[in-house]
Amino acid sequence: MEGGMEGLPERFHRLSLAERREALRSRTAAEGEEWAAIDAGQALNELADLMVESAVGCLPLPLGIATGFLIDGLPTAIPMAVEEPSVIAAASFAARIVRRGGGFTTWATEPLMRAQVFLEGVPAGAELRLPEREEEIRRRLDAAQSSLKARGGGFRGLEVTRLAESGLVRVDLRIDVRDAMGANILNSAAEHLRPYLEQLCGGRALMCILGNAAEERRAGARFALPLEALPQAAGPQGGTAFSREELARRIVAAGELAREDPQRAVAHNKGIMNGITSLALATMNDARAVEAAAHAWAARDGRYRSLSAYRCDGRTLDGELELPLPLATAGGAVGFHPASRLALKVLGRPDARRLARIAAALGLAQNLAALLALVSGGIQRGHMRYHAARLAYQAGARGGEVRLVAERLAARRAYDREEAALELRRLREAQA
Repeated sequence: MEGGMEGLPERFHRLSLAERREALRSRTAAEGEEWAAIDAGQALNELADLMVESAVGCLPLPLGIATGFLIDGLPTAIPMAVEEPSVIAAASFAARIVRRGGGFTTWATEPLMRAQVFLEGVPAGAELRLPEREEEIRRRLDAAQSSLKARGGGFRGLEVTRLAESGLVRVDLRIDVRDAMGANILNSAAEHLRPYLEQLCGGRALMCILGNAAEERRAGARFALPLEALPQAAGPQGGTAFSREELARRIVAAGELAREDPQRAVAHNKGIMNGITSLALATMNDARAVEAAAHAWAARDGRYRSLSAYRCDGRTLDGELELPLPLATAGGAVGFHPASRLALKVLGRPDARRLARIAAALGLAQNLAALLALVSGGIQRGHMRYHAARLAYQAGARGGEVRLVAERLAARRAYDREEAALELRRLREAQA
């Protein structure tokens, strides 16, 4: 096992961007293409330096466009940033299928989030004073958040809970954050009210922080697909194709399995988040917050379950997805980074609720595509086709060679780098 590189200079974060990059390069055995891969050019490197501490460059994710979506009657192209090769293809495939049944119908709640103040040392019953002062709390927050209030957002209510085990008092400030994710809005609100809340109940604040559960900021999507719109799907190992009725039954059974078995639910929901997280990254949203809220929602009744559900009445396959989606179209890195501005243009410059609705449709499409593959011919057939292209590239193929070598590997089902090198050599000899 090789050791890591030599230690970086003391106070590395205090160095200039150029000095940090030189310190890193001088301590690594970075090859030319490795170093070039994090060099996005001066403008974007400087932007990275503004966005994160100790920046040394950019790590570009592949950015693709999922097509074929019809969402609430609107044709929609969806930008996705993801490293997994089959994700965008799967989303587009499912979108075209659902389009045959009229596309996705979506909905979203108002963008309500919670700022939380945790108080310790509150005398028994003293927390009951807080709801009595809700109007004064509203007045103080409205004054502090006048611009948010002018945009239609702001304070929407107060909830107070004494936690049973610790005895801490949690004060939830429900705030409509409009098109922002809301972290700065919520944290500022909690800290602004901290002295007043301490004064009212005689306690002392342990911490002030936003709540990421986002249960009230939900979105959902559904489709109703006539069975004749389902594709003809081969059976396992290319066996006899399933009838469309049997295919629909198997999809429903797979959905029920993910509701029953937490182990299966984890992979099931990961597939949903393949799409949603890719959209969050493309728009520079906080993908960690979106993931955390989704998985907390999946376990809301004390048992981890699937986020989606499927039904079939014998004529129509119905799919549905609901989850918290704290996505923003303003604030933070959203709109600040030029790539996110482009992504929002591709999406038609949506507001936050529309973006959440698009994300829900994308997540449901991703889930349908995965289930279609899993309950019919298996998921590896499509995955290995993309894997063959990667093997060809790693073997040295470039340009049109990649596709040709990948096709030869797939035809032989020979998914190995040595086989890829052999096919590349044969291809070049034939073309010489």
